[in-house]
Amino acid sequence: VVVTTGKYYLCDTVYTNTREFMAPYHNVRYWLGDFRRRRAMTKEEKFNHAHVKLRNVIERAYGVLKARFSILDKMTRYPFNVQRNVVIVCFAVNNFIRK
Repeated sequence: VVVTTGKYYLCDTVYTNTREFMAPYHNVRYWLGDFRRRRAMTKEEKFNHAHVKLRNVIERAYGVLKARFSILDKMTRYPFNVQRNVVIVCFAVNNFIRK
């Protein structure tokens, strides 16, 4: 995977941080439900809270796309650059339809 300089992929908790992949801190509260009773206090908790909120937005938006464009359920057979372009086009078409 080639990532543009200065850009990052948000990763799930099963991954670790690398130069291009931004994962949450391990052994620190992460899931949205974890922050309902008590707000984030440490810088790691604040980072994890922001991370999970962004991931939640991305996952909901992708869910909307998958409901509208069935090709997104069959992406694994395409090379990564094609997958990326298909997702970008689906977002663009979805935004056009919504306006």
